[in-house]
This record gives sequence, structure tokens and C-alpha cells, in this order.
Amino acid sequence: MWTNRQTIFGTRSVFLCISFFQVLHGLRTSPFRSGEPSTTKSSSRGPANEQLERWATEAVEFARRLDCESVNFMTASECRRIQARQEGDMNIYVAPPNIQERKRYSLLVPDGGLRLSGEHDAVIVIDPYPKANFGHLVLIYYIDLGVERDRCTEQYRGFYLGHDECLQLAEKQRCLNRLRTRSNHRQCDINFIPLVHETNDELKHQKLLCRDDIGSFYPCPIYRTDPGNYTLHCELQANTRRCNEPRRQQVRARCKFYEICDQAVLISGGWNRHTNVQRHADNIKSVYTMLRSNGFRKSNIKTFFADSGDILDDIDRDSGKHTFPATDKYGIRNHISTLCRTRNCVDTFFIYMNSPALTDGTSLLWDRDSDGLATSDETYTSDELLEDLSECLAKHVYVVADQSFSGRLADALQSSEHINTRVTVFSSGSRHDYSWESELTNEWAHANHTDHCVASIYESYQDKLTSSPLMSEGMTGFANTTIFGAPCDRLEFYQRNDLRNAYMGCQNLPAWAWWTRHKRGGK
Repeated sequence: MWTNRQTIFGTRSVFLCISFFQVLHGLRTSPFRSGEPSTTKSSSRGPANEQLERWATEAVEFARRLDCESVNFMTASECRRIQARQEGDMNIYVAPPNIQERKRYSLLVPDGGLRLSGEHDAVIVIDPYPKANFGHLVLIYYIDLGVERDRCTEQYRGFYLGHDECLQLAEKQRCLNRLRTRSNHRQCDINFIPLVHETNDELKHQKLLCRDDIGSFYPCPIYRTDPGNYTLHCELQANTRRCNEPRRQQVRARCKFYEICDQAVLISGGWNRHTNVQRHADNIKSVYTMLRSNGFRKSNIKTFFADSGDILDDIDRDSGKHTFPATDKYGIRNHISTLCRTRNCVDTFFIYMNSPALTDGTSLLWDRDSDGLATSDETYTSDELLEDLSECLAKHVYVVADQSFSGRLADALQSSEHINTRVTVFSSGSRHDYSWESELTNEWAHANHTDHCVASIYESYQDKLTSSPLMSEGMTGFANTTIFGAPCDRLEFYQRNDLRNAYMGCQNLPAWAWWTRHKRGGK
């Protein structure tokens, strides 16, 4: 009996020793595949975590010690808002030091231009607004080890933490001596979680992970668990492999000669797995379900979502025929343009946008090459969207933009050189506002579209959103129908079946209309 207990006790001792070793060194390796955010929570409180907690506390205090009247990388009001935030209201992301293997980190953000973004021993990112959609302001801190006090404060312009540790707050390169341009863009803000990779890692694997086992910070986001079916791997240095990309399914815009239909395009880029969380997938599903319940046919709803072409499979078995990764910018633009330029094809054209956004309103689609930098084929600007919608032949075009800085799109519509009289934009906020969680999406997805027109729905949520929603019409009075094109002045006289037969989905064209289009070759 004693021998058995001794064996058990010895086994437990070995297990505890191994576990303690893993706690001390667990920060140096990640159990997750490259680029996948961690969703687990550790309860360890070893020396490594104590060091990170001390750094996290100093990072929060650093922001609270800023002189908001002279800070040069955000407005004074934004600075004061951040200083009033409690630790429990913020997320923290960490790329911990790896001294044993002598690994250092380099950083990249989509719009580039970080000052002193060379090599660093550790990186901490504070997200003051976990409920806001990217882009929104984040605070990035570099930590360098083995740096003496004078060198830290004078050469690095940092804050000395003791123990030869130097903390520096990242800034945009172009914003050292100025706060805003005359156009009042937020050009000095850092609005995205950076790509933090080991300096010599050519594939740039993300080493920055959200942590909710440090201090009392806000719980980490719920990340998507679906694998995603878009991959792009290139090894140009060797001839043993070639650049492989899944064969793209062609985006077909079908306009039959004898009918006119309601059409929809849903765009949710996401950029990468750290900014494209589960709620964005849920948003797409709720908007898709709403459109289907209001007569939109499956084949007339084209969805472009992140790195996945099967995000709707669990609610619609046939959705894969009409769902595509957001990596195909050409497919998005060509589809919208084709629908707009085909006569007697589209009755109501509904466009939903829910992507991370730059300060000028540009939507980020997907980081196809995983290099952390946004290029023209990975973004969709407001001007490009309005160009695709120019002189659109649809009877009504409704754009619902639930993303940060979406007011830029509303402003662009008013100043556009293109003729967009039939376009109405519903933005989640003004040109400087962030988009918060799924606020605007929920209002449209759960509204009673049978009894209310789009202008009435807009009025109904004016005081509900955290930001200041806008409605911008290309021509006054064009937002005078339901989401499926039923006129407001006659809505009360229709029953549900009448609306379905007369306005929802598709209706037959008069003979003269389809014959005219047939003679013009479908144009």
C-alpha cells in the first residue's frame, strides 16, 4: 500500500514540476497555429505573469499621466476619455519577451508609418474600446530590455520602469509635430491591432495575443472558430513550391429578360483573424436572414465575407453558391457595377457594409498576403463604391454602413462628382465616429420592414446608438419605400400576401420593357 502511495506521490511531484516549468516558459511558445488568436484563459501567476502585470499597470498609468492639452497623437477630448477608462473596461494584448531564444519583434499596422517601429523585446497594446469596431484608437507600447535610465528617457523618449526596462508609446511617423491636418482627418491615430512578428520571420506569424489572465482587464473578444477556406501561401525563394490560390468561383449577376428583382450585396472584410471576431459573422447571418424573410431570393444575395466562402452554410445549404471570400475585390466591384448598369434588372438594391475602416472611410477587405500592410487590392474606398454606383439604373439603392468612420461615405455621396441621385446611405455615425458592436446592424436586422419604410426605420434608432447615425440621400425624398421597394404612401393598404406578390423578390416586367432590353442585348 505504501509503495503505491509513494508511486502516486512521486508521479504527482513530477507532474507538478513539469506544470510549473510550463507556466514559467509557456509565454515563449504558442499552442495555436500561426495567426490564430488565443481564446483560452490561463490562471497562472508565476514570475512571467507578474512582470507582464507590472508592465500593463505602467502602460495604463503612462496614458493617465499624459498632458492632454499638448499630446500630439490624439485630440485632447479623446485623451481625457481614455484617461477616464478603468482597467476593467479595456482589453490588453501582449507579445511577451523571449530572451532565451534572443527573439525580438517588429511591428506593422495596415496604414503603416509607425515611429521607432524597428526591433523591440516586447509589445503591449491597450484597447480602450473593446466594444467598438476597428478601426478605433489603440495604444501601442514598445518595451526594450537592458536600457539604462538616461538612454531610455533621452534617446528613446521613453519612461524608465527600473530593472533596465524602457517603455515607449508608439506614434505615427508623420505626426511628431502636428496634431491634425486642415481636413481634420484622424491621421495621427493608431486605429488597429498591429501585426507583431519575430524580426527574422519571413512569414510574419502574429505573436501578439489578447490576454485576460493579466490584471483585471476586460474579457478578450470571442473569435471565430470556423477554419476559413481561403489560403494564400507563397515561397518565392524556393522553386519547390508555387503560389497557390483556390480557384475563384465566378460571381454571376443574373438578370432575366422578363423580370426585375430586389438584389443585395453584403460586404464584411475583417482584415485578419484579430479584427474579424464572431460578432461580424453573426451580423452577416442576421442581415441575410432578414433579407430572405423580406422576399430577397437566395441567388440575388451575394455575400463577400472575410476569408470564408461558406459562412452561411449553417443557415442555408445553398448559400455556398452565392457566398465568396472578401479577398476578391474585382468580383465585388464588377458585380455591383453590372447590376447597376443593366436596365430593368434591379428594383431595390440593398448594400450592407461591416468591415474595419481607415480614418478616411476606406473599408479593409482581407490581408491576402498576411504582410500586415493594406494595399489597393485589399481595400475598398468610398470613392470606388460611389463610382461603381454611379448612374445606377436600380429604382432605389440603400447602403447600410455599420463600420467606423462610415459618415465619410455619407459625406462623399453629397460631394460626389458622379450622379448618384438614387442612392441613400445610412451610416452608423458621423465622419469621426466609431461603430459600436452590432448596434446599427441589429436595428436593420430586427426592424419590421413590412410596416415601416427605410426613413421611418432610420428615425426609430436616432437616440439608441452610441454614435450619431446619419442618413444621406442623393436626392431628397428617395428614401420613400420599404427595404423591398413598396411605396410608403400606400403601405397601410396592403396585406402581407399583397406585398409579397406585388413587391417582394421578383416581379414580371411588362412586355415592352423586357423586349426593349432584349433588343439592347440586356443593357
